[in-house]
Amino acid sequence: MKAFISYSHVDQRFLDRLHVHLAQLQRENLISTWTDKDILAGGKLDNAISDSLSSSKLFIALLSPDYINSNYCYEKEFEQALTMEERDQLIIIPIVIEDCDWLNTPFKKFKALPEDGKAIANWSSPNTAFLNVIQEIRKLLQGDAAINLAPNKIGVIF
Repeated sequence: MKAFISYSHVDQRFLDRLHVHLAQLQRENLISTWTDKDILAGGKLDNAISDSLSSSKLFIALLSPDYINSNYCYEKEFEQALTMEERDQLIIIPIVIEDCDWLNTPFKKFKALPEDGKAIANWSSPNTAFLNVIQEIRKLLQGDAAINLAPNKIGVIF
């Protein structure tokens, strides 16, 4: 399943760790990821981002104060994701990486990861927090939600 990862560039270190923890899911061909780092030189940013999001089935948002502050992440990427989610074309997965005011945003209606929406930065072991995230994503990819995203509804899953 293709996952679009939305993040603030200030939070690059969390994105890097997420990719490390997603490695086994990628090896098993359960998930592929896309970020703006995949845009080639000369690519049109807005078009590439919108096209990639349109072809994704998961929207993973790395929530932090910088994410909420980013007009591009919040008003462009997240707004498009919300529209797709309302049409049952996409699943939104908020991952709280740092304490922020996410409970006063539309993200509050989605189950946040890691457990109880506790920010990864507050866990005694960030690797344990990321493991919780990966275990929950694995359940999603192998469970009923993946089945409910039927090919006739969303196109090719992998």
